[in-house]
Amino acid sequence: MLTNSQALISLVVLTLFFTIIYYYIFSKNHESYINYWGLSWTMYTLSLFFSILLLNSPDSKLYIALKLICDLLNSLFLLGGTYLFVDKKIPRYWIQFLLLNLLWITLAVYYDMPIITITFIASLFFTLIALVTGFMLFRYWRTSKADRIIGGIVFVIWGLHKAYYPFLYPTFFDAHMRYTGEIIFANILNFSILVIYLQKIRSQLSLSEKRFRLMADNAKDMIYLLRIKPTRKFEYISPSAEKMIGYEPEAFYENPNLFSELVHPEDQEFLELLTLPDHINAGPVTMRFKNRKGDYIWTEQHTTVLLNEENEINAIEGIVRDITDRKGIEEEMVLSEKSRHLLLTNISHELKTPITSILGYVTALIDGTISAQEQTPKYLELIRSKSLRLQRLIQDLFQLTQLESGQTSFNFSQLTLHEFIDENVLKYEYDINHAGIRYKLHNSIVAEKMTSELIVDVERIDQVLSNLVFNAIRYTPAQGLITINFSITDEGGKEMLLATINDTGSGIRSNDLEHVFERFYRGMGQNGDATEGSGLGLTISKEIIEVHHGSMWAESQENRGSSFSFTLPLYNP
Repeated sequence: MLTNSQALISLVVLTLFFTIIYYYIFSKNHESYINYWGLSWTMYTLSLFFSILLLNSPDSKLYIALKLICDLLNSLFLLGGTYLFVDKKIPRYWIQFLLLNLLWITLAVYYDMPIITITFIASLFFTLIALVTGFMLFRYWRTSKADRIIGGIVFVIWGLHKAYYPFLYPTFFDAHMRYTGEIIFANILNFSILVIYLQKIRSQLSLSEKRFRLMADNAKDMIYLLRIKPTRKFEYISPSAEKMIGYEPEAFYENPNLFSELVHPEDQEFLELLTLPDHINAGPVTMRFKNRKGDYIWTEQHTTVLLNEENEINAIEGIVRDITDRKGIEEEMVLSEKSRHLLLTNISHELKTPITSILGYVTALIDGTISAQEQTPKYLELIRSKSLRLQRLIQDLFQLTQLESGQTSFNFSQLTLHEFIDENVLKYEYDINHAGIRYKLHNSIVAEKMTSELIVDVERIDQVLSNLVFNAIRYTPAQGLITINFSITDEGGKEMLLATINDTGSGIRSNDLEHVFERFYRGMGQNGDATEGSGLGLTISKEIIEVHHGSMWAESQENRGSSFSFTLPLYNP
């Protein structure tokens, strides 16, 4: 049989042990309720210390009062931790109840009241806390019903025993049964609290895992965990892999090397960097992956390595993001910058040539280099010609800039196909015939369709036709043939007017054809010299057609002629 002293010492050691456990757990995860429970058992340890003192002085009401105060704080901290455990805030009336107890104990000790009187209100406090704590665990603890019932009962029994053993054992401060019972209930209660904590941690881990899995499964980025040792295998890969590269996660689970097999051969070295010690937790790596269709997509990969005890890479966590669109934008920006630089270079060149000529002629006239009166009109005409060319170039540049920035205003009007052909096409017959070139208009539109309407800026479309027709005249030899064709075609389920200007001129070289709509681009003529013009006419024409929601393209065979076509949508009210 344990003596009273041995029982108390055992209880103090056991309580200190659980107190250390609570504070250790708190230091690891900083859960507030664990801190409160640690404070609770600290107060309980102090209470047992006063119990040891009462063994030698069982009638000391001061020791009894101090022990009761420690027990009250012990119960209050236990209740506070339980409130926090179920994500609630402890009501203030419990603190007020505690203060009432402290006042009552002080008065009872001061007026030397009987021990039962001193402990009366404290017993009520213990009873209520036991009942409320047991109820909260049963009501809010997220575990099985059996666990909640057992946990609630343990708390209630512990509280009732604490509340009423002074009444059951009037000489409770010198009662062997009282200490033995308290050791039993303290062990059960502490064990129950640890079980409750472990259950909550398991529940939190399960919930966190579900949330992580939900986030990972619904993420647009591909998330993976690749185990390197002891065997290479994917422990997780998100379903977004199928949307990104066309392979289901199961394909990666079955073939751990599939990931590296899909990397572009030129990017394999970047993949190897991920498993090098020098690259641990480095910045993102950009590489290309081949999707199931056989196309390569650009990706950006952020990785974190997991090390084992030997400081070797054990696994890799990675997030792969599809940056194909971003890469395309970056490439467009690079091309745009190159295009801007080329534009400035071309503008500088195109402006420099006529300005240099004008300046040379004007200087020659001023300093008397050109002194003959009969030569003056000739050079003035050259100056005028160069000035007009410079004016046209500046106007074309201004118009192109406005078109590309969307700042050009259009004066749209509604007219039938019959009106469009009569007003905008037939007038070019004189210009073609005057150049000694044969002309043919071919209209394959049926009569009832000629009443169909277009909504166009007539002046702008006339500019397009004029540019195409006069280009054809320029490159078609005498007795050649220029044909203007009109028909109805379908583009994406929408009826379109198709206009085509064919010529039998020298044609366009194959390596020039794909560049004819670029700014300042002028192909090489048959003699190897650049063709005439500013190189902006076709660019402006294509911009105008696209504003009208149509398209423009060119076809050509060298030495056999060229064909320029454009479409305009028909108006269907």
